[in-house]
Amino acid sequence: MNRTPDPRPPRRDPGRRLAAGLLAAALTAALSPALAAPAAAAPTDWTSLNTSFVERDGARLVLDGETFRFSGPNIYWLGLDENVGGVDYPTAFRIADTLDAAARMGSTVVRTHMMTSTGQDGANPLAIMPSLGQMNEEAFATIDFAIAYAGKLGIRLVLPLTDEWEYYHGGHRDFTTPYGLTSADFYTDERPIAAYQAYVDAILRRTNALTGVRYTEDPTVMAWELGNELEGMTAPWIERQVAFIKERAPQQLVAAGRRFDIDSDTLSAPGLDIVDVHYYPPTVARVSADAATVTAAGKVYLAGEYASTAASPALLEPLVADPNVTGMLFWSLFGNNDRGGLVPHDDGFTIHAPGATDAERARVSAIAAYAAAIGAVPAAPAVGTPLITAVDRADGINTVRWRGAGGAVSYRIERTIDGTSWTPVETGALAADAGSATDFASPVGAVYRVVALDAAGAVASVSDQVATEADTRVLVDPLESWLLTEAHDGANITPRADGTRVVAADDGASVTWKQDRLSAASFLVSGSTVVESSPDGSTWETAATEVGVGGAVVARDLVGPYLRVTLAAGAELSRATIWSAVDAPSGPPAAFASISPAAGTVDVTATPTFTWEPSVGAAYYRLTLAQQADLGNPVVVVDGIGTTSITPTVSLTPGQRYWWSVAAVNGAGTTASSTGAAYFLMKTLPSESIVVDDFESYADDAALQAAYVRNTGGGAITPTLATNPDTGSQAMTAAYDLAGPGYAGIVRTFQTPQDWWGHTGLVFWVQGTPGDDVTVQFVTHGTYWETVAPIEREGWQRVAIPFSDFASPAWAGEAAFDPTSVTQLGFYLGGEGAGTLLVDDVATTVAAVEPEPGTGQPGTGQPGAGQPGTAGDTGTGAPASDLARTGLEAAPWIVVALALAATGGLLLIRARRRAH
Repeated sequence: MNRTPDPRPPRRDPGRRLAAGLLAAALTAALSPALAAPAAAAPTDWTSLNTSFVERDGARLVLDGETFRFSGPNIYWLGLDENVGGVDYPTAFRIADTLDAAARMGSTVVRTHMMTSTGQDGANPLAIMPSLGQMNEEAFATIDFAIAYAGKLGIRLVLPLTDEWEYYHGGHRDFTTPYGLTSADFYTDERPIAAYQAYVDAILRRTNALTGVRYTEDPTVMAWELGNELEGMTAPWIERQVAFIKERAPQQLVAAGRRFDIDSDTLSAPGLDIVDVHYYPPTVARVSADAATVTAAGKVYLAGEYASTAASPALLEPLVADPNVTGMLFWSLFGNNDRGGLVPHDDGFTIHAPGATDAERARVSAIAAYAAAIGAVPAAPAVGTPLITAVDRADGINTVRWRGAGGAVSYRIERTIDGTSWTPVETGALAADAGSATDFASPVGAVYRVVALDAAGAVASVSDQVATEADTRVLVDPLESWLLTEAHDGANITPRADGTRVVAADDGASVTWKQDRLSAASFLVSGSTVVESSPDGSTWETAATEVGVGGAVVARDLVGPYLRVTLAAGAELSRATIWSAVDAPSGPPAAFASISPAAGTVDVTATPTFTWEPSVGAAYYRLTLAQQADLGNPVVVVDGIGTTSITPTVSLTPGQRYWWSVAAVNGAGTTASSTGAAYFLMKTLPSESIVVDDFESYADDAALQAAYVRNTGGGAITPTLATNPDTGSQAMTAAYDLAGPGYAGIVRTFQTPQDWWGHTGLVFWVQGTPGDDVTVQFVTHGTYWETVAPIEREGWQRVAIPFSDFASPAWAGEAAFDPTSVTQLGFYLGGEGAGTLLVDDVATTVAAVEPEPGTGQPGTGQPGAGQPGTAGDTGTGAPASDLARTGLEAAPWIVVALALAATGGLLLIRARRRAH
């Protein structure tokens, strides 16, 4: 039964109207059963689902007598985070939200670097060991919570104890540099060995402050890893450290591994349980081969890191049937940000679940399917509850901001005026990464809530309500960090399984905020509380307070900007909601003008970026784009634009004239651009193909080799001129040897970028070993696109591939397709062995027109054995569009190819040799 009262403010005299509205909002928030302050501090139930230890049985793991295989993520930042505007401890919300996300993906194991937390000379004061031999008790708070919460979910942990690399959380050099030693001395000198062991011993002896369980006695800790990607381990060092840990943690496992291959010393190390191997990128062949090597040595195989961009059915489905593969842990998982949106982390391998893009959702789905297929199916947590973090008001318009709900696929903002009828706010689609939305109507007295939706579009959860008044902004502080506070004294943030509390010390506590034009506040609190406000932070005035239903303490008529709440000993505070006054708009926005595209612009090849001057007093802008001068029947209207430029996501018709205009809006009215509607003309589609390279212009081999330069990181490859016997024209042949690096390639750089706008695809001739795959790849404006066509037969074959078959490769990230600047052409082969690849007549295609091979002129060829065929015919009886589009199986030479890409773009034709 919903006991939330009518959130509308009662109508009183004008001087009391604001305070009454705030009181109603405070009461509304206080009645949320999930967040209402407890009557008294009660112990949290930290009962773990992990009641048995995972054990090793030869080359496999077992749990309660059954084989234990697992899937999961790396969540490296659970102890100390670099993604919070600097280095700081993550909030309990972020830890729980991301572990929940892992569980929804079927994860039963998580690898995290939270025990890798060291520094030198106090340079990393938040670390477990800020300086050699110094331990920081405060650093264990987030670690204790992460272990306790993982246990409640049935998730187990792999915990590296140091790191090869000098990242923000420290590494093994923190044990050598203080002694004036080198990195290699970490494994041989007794001083760093003793310092490392002292650090490890302190961790192993710790008792979790939340659960009361010693780390070494907690089945949630599945394995201690000697370090992350340690490159210099020796057999004596491994044996010694394994014995040191096993003596102190006999029920837990020990892992070790280096970066990109198997450390041979780990295979023979007595007592070592798990060999950890990392892949950027992984392939089925390499994972299976490594797993076979590890299990043959009697060790358990773990892919401790693999590039999440490679997560796909093609990679994971074959590994389901491979019993040697015990664990697959992708890099890496992030969740919702504390104040809204998703946590940004730009290392190229970030996943948010359930995902904000089609590509991300596909990866999450593939990982979840793999977990289910190997039998790793933990109970999925329910979708979380969104939290409105602010209602900002500028120039008479409200913007609602919220913290996302774990597991939500999308959101809907709703408002009510009468407290009973809820109406969706017209915001457009709000995807999983949304964290704010503008209410273009912003009626006075609106009460807002955020609705989280699941994959089926059904309501999964609803936020608490937040009420507004005319010309006020609202700030909600869940008090899970000190981010929004000005000061605090004697107050401790205490995470619990059901939410975070600020708990006062034995002699009381205080928390202070600073908000300009402060007017009122409410608090979810238990225990004795005094609310004060101050104009200067030194002279304080006690505010009159009321206790609302559910225990909310409401303070009104505050003097600002300082707000302080004082808590008696043992009192708990779980949320503060603060209202502040803002200026009302004095009138409609000021006059302004449109800038670009200027009226009369022609030959526009892509949806333009529309720009305009700023308008003083504008809360937001509205763009209208239409095919008629009066802007009737618009193609698109974009509302709520917060900047003075936008590139709308709409496809425009070549050869079509468009008109556009922009208007500035605030709560008092609308002002149209002084330049009115301006038109531009899209470029007409091309009628002729572009010859990318027909190899006719090279006088000799030296000229060809000057143009096509070998990638020095790869194997031997030499381009020379040859004759295409089917056409009599000149072609390129490339003799290669893939020994060593496993790839070879040559790249040509165009002096003038090629513009492929309006063209429909690419066509080329190729001859190679049947079974090889030719991957055509190009980069335009710094973005990569690729697809694959196999060589199916002997002799020349002609392949036509539409641009619609191209996609951004997983390792390159998603991008908008704009093929207007291509500056390089390359040919690569990957795999094993030696051979020769021949290529001829690379060209673009246009609608129903292709160049005649060897001439660069439009024409049609006749299909036949070894003869050119019509567009889309490979000479095998199957159209090119039906050729297997299996996607490039990622290999190490991809990374090298990235380094070769110049600014502008790259066309790369690459062949991958299949296993025969």
